[in-house]
Amino acid sequence: MSDLLAGEWLKLRTSRLLLVMAAAAVALSTASVAGAVLAADTAELADPDTLREALSLTGTGALVVLLLGIVISAGEHRHGTAADTYLTTPRRTRVLAAKVATGAAVGLTVGTAMALAGAGFVAHAYDAEGVTVPVEGTEMATTMLGIAVYTTLFGVVGVALGALVRRQVLAVSLALGWVAAVEHAVIGLVPDVGRFSPTLAGQALVRTPLDTILAPHTGGLALAAYAAALVAAAAHITRTRDI
Repeated sequence: MSDLLAGEWLKLRTSRLLLVMAAAAVALSTASVAGAVLAADTAELADPDTLREALSLTGTGALVVLLLGIVISAGEHRHGTAADTYLTTPRRTRVLAAKVATGAAVGLTVGTAMALAGAGFVAHAYDAEGVTVPVEGTEMATTMLGIAVYTTLFGVVGVALGALVRRQVLAVSLALGWVAAVEHAVIGLVPDVGRFSPTLAGQALVRTPLDTILAPHTGGLALAAYAAALVAAAAHITRTRDI
């Protein structure tokens, strides 16, 4: 298993895609936080709800992590290296397990970077305005932890989706279509059902201030359930489908 993990990290390290997408995730999250903070006046900055909303935007880059997870698994088929990988390791579920572990590790690393960048910008902006941060450090730390869990699980979801679909462009299109169209439609039409969607479950982890949002721990459990179900389905398909 260690050799498989080393192989997955080698593939990522020798490609600029990891750095580009990781940087994009951090930049997107930081820009979202910056936009919310810089648009607020001094009185609004002193409002805890303003800061909570700004901090929740740090999770914006999770979508990029989802796409990166797809690339980790579906990229094998796009570049035609899947056959060589399975010939080297006939037990395909071991290959999938290594990719899932890699996706989780990438998600955790990028999510931690997103959280630190977002919190760092908030601290700098509030200090520059001479405003005391209006929430307790433990609350901020819990939100930052939620971001790391959010991206970790989204990395796993991306790997599983890429393994299920195999065609990288199609998998990316399905992921974007689901987030942009299907989830929004369900949330708008049936809010009580829509709040259990993967994206809103992730947003619950970062304490997004919405009326219909789940509790953070419930959102985490829901997103973990999605990840587990997709990985189980991907494992079954990987074992039974031809290359």
